[in-house]
Amino acid sequence: MQQEIQIKNFDHLGLIAGMIDELGIVECIDKEIPKKSDDKLLSYGELVKAMILNGLGYVNKQLYLVPKFFSDKPLNILFKRDVKAEWFNDDSLGRTLDALYQYGVSKLYQIIALKAMNVLGLIPKTFHSANQFPCRRRIQKHS
Repeated sequence: MQQEIQIKNFDHLGLIAGMIDELGIVECIDKEIPKKSDDKLLSYGELVKAMILNGLGYVNKQLYLVPKFFSDKPLNILFKRDVKAEWFNDDSLGRTLDALYQYGVSKLYQIIALKAMNVLGLIPKTFHSANQFPCRRRIQKHS
């Protein structure tokens, strides 16, 4: 009796997935933007993780090709549970992008960045704000 051997292409995606997990990005997104129904197979956080992996997989493909990208990947290792490549379809990815936009991408980025700083023990030395603050009083130039 012969066993069928399947080869899965892992590449550098394990390192990226590990860092996403270490920083708690999926959990952070899921906390801020929870699923609205139980019939969804993947959370918004998992779908964002998939888009990051796809984007850093040296592939510039349209959303409808993402399932093909994941077809030869060890998804049970990358996502820590049994998922199927076809679940990462353009409809679910598009709904995720819509939910991110509706929530506010900059707001979500700030939350994730602060969490990452805490996890990594980073202490900022300077802060920058793109907002302009009006002066409360003008400084008068003396001649």
